[in-house]
Amino acid sequence: MTETAPREDGPPPLDEAAVARYLADNPDLLQRRPELLALLELRHDCAPATSLIERQVRVLREQNAALRQRLDEILSVARYNDGTAERLHELTLELMGADDLQDAVESLRARLREGFQAEAVAVVLFDPAAQAAEAPLPELADGDASAYRSLGPLLEAGRPRCGAPEAEQCRIVFGASAPRVASAALVPLLGERPIGVLGIGSTDPERYHAGQGTVFLRRLGALAACTLERLMRSG
Repeated sequence: MTETAPREDGPPPLDEAAVARYLADNPDLLQRRPELLALLELRHDCAPATSLIERQVRVLREQNAALRQRLDEILSVARYNDGTAERLHELTLELMGADDLQDAVESLRARLREGFQAEAVAVVLFDPAAQAAEAPLPELADGDASAYRSLGPLLEAGRPRCGAPEAEQCRIVFGASAPRVASAALVPLLGERPIGVLGIGSTDPERYHAGQGTVFLRRLGALAACTLERLMRSG
């Protein structure tokens, strides 16, 4: 009984002779596929001197590789920003439909945890009206001068602060979760007056850092402040 050799999947590998025959039969290949020139190694024989042409080609290839990497990074950032904008839009619609303060805060927490992978989300409000919301809102009354004083520089600066939070600020904002927060974004909530702080924390010390952009956080802060202030007044 004759055994049949097992079939190999895919086309057989090409050897140099096959490639040479193909190029001979298709002399205009590089005109039709000019991008292949960037991948070919063509030596310019001028030994013992170093060919300037080869050096130029090498430099151009290195620059091309760097540009491709930069383009990939830009596209990756663009895709991330598109996703962020879409999730912020969804959060906006949800907050617009919030019936009360508790509903709005829970929407903030849920969206930031699910859509933005936030490990800890806290809202601190400087208004006795916040007490109308049920636990676990960590509201602070106007009379809590020490807490307001601790967060005062953040509110006066009027912009988000990212990085390792100060110990006292971390305790005030995140409460029992504070020991697990290694980095955070603290976002001032500014209406007609400072109404509170939104805290977004992570166990990763590099997740939030001083050098990162805060455009999204600024928009988030403005959205949250507008919604919460409206509900405080209505409540």
